[in-house]
Amino acid sequence: MYSFLRGIIADKYDNTIVVDCGGVGYEAFVSSYCFTKLGEIGATVTLYTYLHCREDEMSLYGFIDKIEREVFKKLISVNGVGPKMAILVLSSISARDLTVAVATQQPNLLKGIKGVGTKIRERILLELKEKMSLAGVEAVSGQITMDSTPSADDTTIGMATTVLINWGVNKLVAEDLISKVATPQDTLETLLQKAFKSLGR
Repeated sequence: MYSFLRGIIADKYDNTIVVDCGGVGYEAFVSSYCFTKLGEIGATVTLYTYLHCREDEMSLYGFIDKIEREVFKKLISVNGVGPKMAILVLSSISARDLTVAVATQQPNLLKGIKGVGTKIRERILLELKEKMSLAGVEAVSGQITMDSTPSADDTTIGMATTVLINWGVNKLVAEDLISKVATPQDTLETLLQKAFKSLGR
């Protein structure tokens, strides 16, 4: 229903942003990362949004960019993860780092998220990997770990490009970006990190 809000920050509190859009104040729950990056009261912002509807409640969630929103939407599709938990996750780990954790199947990157137990962390890694269309990862390299990932050959480049596309980056932009930043020694992890850095995430 709402794709984004563009207006002036009227108030900020407890990971909540109120955006004044032509005299109407929209309250949106945001991650700690988004809360910090948006600026102070009085700043003009563009906030990407997601409207969560239940029988007894409608809540608006806000995001710094389309990638953070896409990660949020995929998180809430995981069994046992609701909007509040998804915001909690994105307040503890950036959308970029979560993407790397999922793509490289590194559960250690999700440790320390309060309120998210081991089973939920494992479920996030497994279900999001499937949603990122990386079913061929094990066939390429066994289990991907921080110390052992495929080099930046065509397979790794293809997987990194797929991750960006599934996270909301335009296909042509993703392909061009990956081709520019990839080097022969890159692992999937380092290639994604460089890509997100180039995107300013």
